[in-house]
Amino acid sequence: MSSAAEVYAVELEPRERGPVKRVLAGAADLATALVGGGLELSAAGDLVVRHRSGAEVGRIPVDGTEEAGSMLTQVRDQMATMSAEEFRATWNLRG
Repeated sequence: MSSAAEVYAVELEPRERGPVKRVLAGAADLATALVGGGLELSAAGDLVVRHRSGAEVGRIPVDGTEEAGSMLTQVRDQMATMSAEEFRATWNLRG
């Protein structure tokens, strides 16, 4: 039985957005920063899980750098401790 880490890889990738949505997210971040907030909207991304063949099997949306880092650590920890079958079922991955 293979571990999930032997079968899958996970990376944080920028969320795919059209040009209008990128501009709006950047403008909202700027407005938030002007009043003391953080730059979180433009930092949104997806944790992308790929089979070792390179095929994308799952995408987990994350908002902001803190959530992204926390989720990436959680997913990598699970990959190290779960079988490939358990990991696939837990995250409802394709294939």
